[in-house]
Amino acid sequence: MEGKPDPFDDGDPRIERGYDDAAADAELAAAVARLREVARRDGAVQADRLRMVARVAALAEAAARRQLAAGPRVSGQPDDLIVIDTAVTSEVMTALGIAERPAGDLLDLARRLTGALPDVLDALEHGRLDLGRVRVLAEATATCPDRVARQVAARLLAGLGSDGPWGPHTPSPRAWRARVCRAVVAADPQAARRRREEAIVERTVRCWLAGDGTGRLWLRAADVDIQLADQVITALALAWPSVDPHGQPLTMDQRRVDALLDVFRRLRDGAPLPAHGLRREREIGLVLHTDTLVGDGPAAADPGELRGLGAPAPLDPHTARDLARAELARGATTCVLLTDPNGTLHQVVPLPAPPESGWTRESLTAAVRAALPDQPPLRTDRYTPTGAIVEHVRARNPHCTAQDCARAARRCDLDHDQPWPRGPTQVENLAPRCRRHHQLKTSGLVTTHLHPDGTVDTRMLSGLLVTTRPAPLPGHGPGEGYARTAT
Repeated sequence: MEGKPDPFDDGDPRIERGYDDAAADAELAAAVARLREVARRDGAVQADRLRMVARVAALAEAAARRQLAAGPRVSGQPDDLIVIDTAVTSEVMTALGIAERPAGDLLDLARRLTGALPDVLDALEHGRLDLGRVRVLAEATATCPDRVARQVAARLLAGLGSDGPWGPHTPSPRAWRARVCRAVVAADPQAARRRREEAIVERTVRCWLAGDGTGRLWLRAADVDIQLADQVITALALAWPSVDPHGQPLTMDQRRVDALLDVFRRLRDGAPLPAHGLRREREIGLVLHTDTLVGDGPAAADPGELRGLGAPAPLDPHTARDLARAELARGATTCVLLTDPNGTLHQVVPLPAPPESGWTRESLTAAVRAALPDQPPLRTDRYTPTGAIVEHVRARNPHCTAQDCARAARRCDLDHDQPWPRGPTQVENLAPRCRRHHQLKTSGLVTTHLHPDGTVDTRMLSGLLVTTRPAPLPGHGPGEGYARTAT
C-alpha cells in the first residue's frame, strides 16, 4: 500500500552536493538526542536545587531569628528583617559558592516556586519546562496575588505536552514570554491596566557615551508612542540616501540613525524639518476581539494586542478598546479578521469608514456581509503576491515563522514554502521569513512545511522536527472567552 507523501520529501540538497556521509548524519542526530536527555535530567537537578535552596533559607531564617531573640538589642542597627535577609542570602552564597546577586535571585525564585507555584516547579522537575521558561512565569506573576498566579500557571501548563521545552505544543522562549504576559493580563485586566499606567509614568530617556567613538540613546515610553516613533524613523530612513557621501552603501539601520540625528540637528539649528509623510502599509497594528470593542460577549474582558515590533504585546481590554476608538477617530482603517470556531484565520476583510456613532456589533456585521462578495482572491498566477495576500499572511503570522525569531512580518520576505512556480502564490504557501532564516531554508540547511493555519514544521540538519504555531488571536488564548466556551 502506498503511504502518505512526505511533505519534506523535496530531494536532499546534501546529496545534490555530493554529501553521502550517513555516519556523520547519524552521529549528529545521536548527539542532539543525548543533549536533550542531559537537558531533561538537568531540569530535575535544578528543581531539586531550588527546593533545597528554599529549605536552607527556611532553616537559616529560623536560626537567625532565634539568635536575634537571644542576643542584646543594639540601637541604630538595621531592622531585624534586613539583617535576617542578609544572613539567609549569605548562607546560600557560601553554600553554592556564588555571588550575592545571583544568590538573591535564586533565593527569590526558590521561594516563589515552592510557595505560590509548586506545579511549575513540578513541571521543571519532570522536564515539561526548562528553567528559563519557569523563571519567566515566576517573574511575570510576581506582582499577582498567589491565587491569580496559580490560575495563570494552571492555564499555561494545561496546554503543554509531556515532551519537554522542545515539544510541538511548547512555544519558543519568546512566544512563551508573550503567552505568559497575555495570560497575566487576561487573569486580572484591572491590575494589568494599573501596572501599565504606573509603568508609563516612569517613562524616561537616557544618553551615555560608549567610549569607542559611539554613544547610546535609550528611550522608555508608552508602547503606542514607541510604535509611532518606529514608523516615523522608518519613513525618514526610506527618504534618506542609500549611499554615503563616499558612495558606500548604507544599511537600513544606518539610514534610520542618520535620518533621526538629522532631525535633531535641524531642531538645534532652527532649520526646517523634513516633510516626509508616513508610508501606510497594509499592516494590522492593533488587534482586539469584536466582543472587546463593543464590551459585550464571551471575549469582552479579554486582552487585545499591539503588533509591528517583535512579538505582539498584550493590552488590557480597557486600553485596547480606548486605543481602537482613538485610532478610528483619526481615520485608521478597520479590518475584520474572520476566523473559524477554533480561532484560525479565514479571511481579512477591510471595511469602509465607520459610522459617525462608531462601530456596533450590528453595523460591523452588516459591513462585513456587504464587503464579502467583493473580496479579492487569495491566490495569483504571478510570483509577486497581491496586497490582499500580503495582508492575510501578515495578519496570520505577524513575525518571522522561524523558531524564536521576533522580526516583524513587514520586515521579512514573504517566502514561497514550496518554491514558485511549482508552489503557487497563495496564502497557504507563503510565510514571512527574515532574510537570515530565508537564506537558511534556500541553502537547504533546513526544510519546511507550511500548514494552512500558519503552523510551520521545520526539519533541522540533525533530523529534529521543530513546530512553530501562530499565537492565538485575541479571545482564543488560554483561558480567554472562546477558549473557555470551546471546552
